Amino acid sequence: MQFGRCCAMRHFRAPALDSAIIAGIRPLRTSRAGPATAPAVGEPAFRIPSAPIRPANRNESPPAMIPGLDHIGIVGADLEAMEAAYARLGFTVAPRCELVALAEDGSATPLGQVNSHLVFGRTYVELTAVEGDLETHHLRDAIARYYGFHIVVLTADDADAARSRLTESGIDAPPTALAGREVRYPGGRGMAGFRWFRVPDADLPEAFVCYVEQLTPDLVFDASLNDHPNGARELQDILICADDPAAAAARFARASGAAVSGAPDGPGVDLAVGRARFLDTEALQRVFPGVMPPALPWAAGFTASCPDFVATQRFFRDSDLPWHGGADRLWLAPDHACGAIVAFAPPE
Repeated sequence: MQFGRCCAMRHFRAPALDSAIIAGIRPLRTSRAGPATAPAVGEPAFRIPSAPIRPANRNESPPAMIPGLDHIGIVGADLEAMEAAYARLGFTVAPRCELVALAEDGSATPLGQVNSHLVFGRTYVELTAVEGDLETHHLRDAIARYYGFHIVVLTADDADAARSRLTESGIDAPPTALAGREVRYPGGRGMAGFRWFRVPDADLPEAFVCYVEQLTPDLVFDASLNDHPNGARELQDILICADDPAAAAARFARASGAAVSGAPDGPGVDLAVGRARFLDTEALQRVFPGVMPPALPWAAGFTASCPDFVATQRFFRDSDLPWHGGADRLWLAPDHACGAIVAFAPPE
C-alpha cells in the first residue's frame, strides 16, 4: 500500500452523512458552527470558573503528577469527509464546533479551526480542519508534513503548574493560553473553556504535544455521546513511529514525567490514562503489515479500548469495512481513517 498517495484527504470523497449515526442530530452543513445561544448585551462569551466542574461520569481522584491522555487530534482538509469516515467506522460523531481564543474578560476570537469529536468517558478523539489563514496557524508546520494524526494532548489539573514543572526540567514551554469552543451536545450547551500550552517541537518533535486544563469537563465529556456502535469506550494507547524509538520514548517520558517501559515491539510510556507506544518502521510493518509512514517521525494512530470485544468483532464482521486482525485486535489502515491507523482491542 502506498500510504502517501492513497489517503490524502484532498482525494477523499465521502457519501452523504447519515444523521442517525451522527449523535442522532443532523450535522451542520455550514462551514462553521454558530453559537448555541448569544450572550446578553454586555455579557462575556465565557466566564472563567474558579475551579473546574467535575463531570458525573468521571472518577474522582486526587491530582497526579503524571498526566493522562486527555485527547488526540486527527487533522484533515475536509471535516465533513472526516466525520463521514469515522461514522462508517462505527463511532458516534458529536456535533461540530469552532475553536476560539478567549480573553481573560471572556470575549472570543475565532481561530479558523473547526472540530468534531468522538467522546469517551475520560478521553476523546478530535477531528479537526483549519479553515482560516494556514500561514499563521499553529498547525501549519504539521499540515505541511502530512494530513493525519498530529495532536497529542495530556491532562493538567493546573496548566500553569504543569508548565512550571516542565520549565524546571529544562523544557522552555511557552506561556499558557485560554481557548474554548461553543458546544451543543445532547447533555449540555455552552462554552467549553480550557487553558493550554504546547511542548516545544525542539523538545518533542514526534507530534504536536500539549497540555490542557479542562475548565468545564462536564460539557466536554458528555456521557450521552459515549455509546459507539463499534464498542469503543476509551483511548487505550497512541502509536508513534520514529527512526529511534528509544530516544523518542525518552523525550516523551521527560515531557510527561512518566517512566519508559519495554515491550516486544518497542518502548512505551505509561500515563495516568492511556499509553504511548514507540515503534520503528520495521516493527510497524510487523504489527501493521502494508502500512508505510508518510514521513518520520509519524504519529501513526491509536487503539480504542472495547470492553465487549466480541461485540466489536461482530460489528466489523457484519460490515463491509476492510479490517485486519484476529482474536485480540482489529485494525484499519490509514487510508480508511483519514491518515491514522485505528485499532480496537480489549482493555489491558
